[in-house]
Amino acid sequence: MRKYILDLQSREWKSAASFDTSMFRDIELQQVADEILDSQLDVLWVITIGGSIFCKPAVEGGMIYFGCCDKKFYAVSIDGKLVWSFETEGVVVSSPCMAGNLIVFGSYDFNLYALDKNTGRLAWKFPTRDKIFSAPYTDGKRIYFGSKDGNFYCVNTEGKLVWSFRTGGPIETHPLIHKGVLYFGSNDQNFYAVEPETGRLLWKFKTKAAIRHGFATLDDVIYLSGMERTVYGVNAQGRQVFSFNMGNLNSASLVARDGIVYIPSRDRNMYAVKPSGEILWKFKTGHAVEQPSLHNGVLFFGAEDRNLYAVNALTGQLIWKFSTNGYMPSTPIVHEGVVYMGGWDCNFYAISAADGKLLWKFRTSIGTQSTFDMDQVRPEKHFEVIWLPDVEEKEKKKEEVKISDYGEIKSEYAFTGMGDYLGKKKRGYV
Repeated sequence: MRKYILDLQSREWKSAASFDTSMFRDIELQQVADEILDSQLDVLWVITIGGSIFCKPAVEGGMIYFGCCDKKFYAVSIDGKLVWSFETEGVVVSSPCMAGNLIVFGSYDFNLYALDKNTGRLAWKFPTRDKIFSAPYTDGKRIYFGSKDGNFYCVNTEGKLVWSFRTGGPIETHPLIHKGVLYFGSNDQNFYAVEPETGRLLWKFKTKAAIRHGFATLDDVIYLSGMERTVYGVNAQGRQVFSFNMGNLNSASLVARDGIVYIPSRDRNMYAVKPSGEILWKFKTGHAVEQPSLHNGVLFFGAEDRNLYAVNALTGQLIWKFSTNGYMPSTPIVHEGVVYMGGWDCNFYAISAADGKLLWKFRTSIGTQSTFDMDQVRPEKHFEVIWLPDVEEKEKKKEEVKISDYGEIKSEYAFTGMGDYLGKKKRGYV
């Protein structure tokens, strides 16, 4: 099959070969997945309510903290028993941070929440003007985070605004402070360096696409990526000193340690790359790779093929893998020999770091997995998606295909069975 996208405003056609959709179980999901990759739709903002877990957990004092797409934030004991939960008004995919006695996270109800980590009681909440995906970061005195409203915020530990910084697009990135400089990115394609105390811009670095997720540092170089195939390395003065190209978009946050940058990609590979750009190894999975965690020489990471992998960080050799019933977007965290990680299948898992055996799992309040509401994605630009049989090789010629009334293709070449496909065309939004 080949997919054709019609821009309803420009009335232009785009043809693109489909990617491998074998992990998806029906044609509806195949079409959505193809639209996401080919059109670079930003579906993180339209995750629906369900029991799926997206965020990286936090572990402290015998407790595990994580948010869920059921709108709840959970505190679970290290033996898998619920201690408390707190319900917000929106999906929670923002990874939490600890700020003294507070656990802090964002919600799609536009608020940043601070809860007492022992009781789950609300200490304060800070309102923004749109959804929060960004994981908050604290230096002990202030808390830093971004919002879909295009602003990057700094609040104190009492929830009072210290300063805000306006960018030209939604902010999905997880901020980082390195050697006294605060770094974050925006969907306006810029990577920003600002003063943490005042929010004053020091410099910005322009990329070619929206910047997403988190960053890694190695020898004072900050590594970053977004909705493009290039991973950048930028020094403390904002000059590019590293570039690495993948076979597809970057999937998630990067990790760097001991002279190696670990890069997850939608081309199904986890890369281990030297600062020189040399590939030490790459590990192939069954689908897009998510953010890794490095612990005691082992790289742990999930993938959209529904597996959690443990790989030797120096050689790329598989140690073990653990299979679930949904893709694994959550970043694992390792604590006292146990890997803690949430799954899209509505379960939170505790797995032995040594051998990949399940220790326990905790079921969230909704047993139905979350999906993506494509009707909400960038509604200002519409397109039609039409699936047609591949043309015989001898008939393939470069010519413009014109459309009339969104249904009749006027060309000297007729496609067998076109009417059946046109009758099933789907509308989405870019």
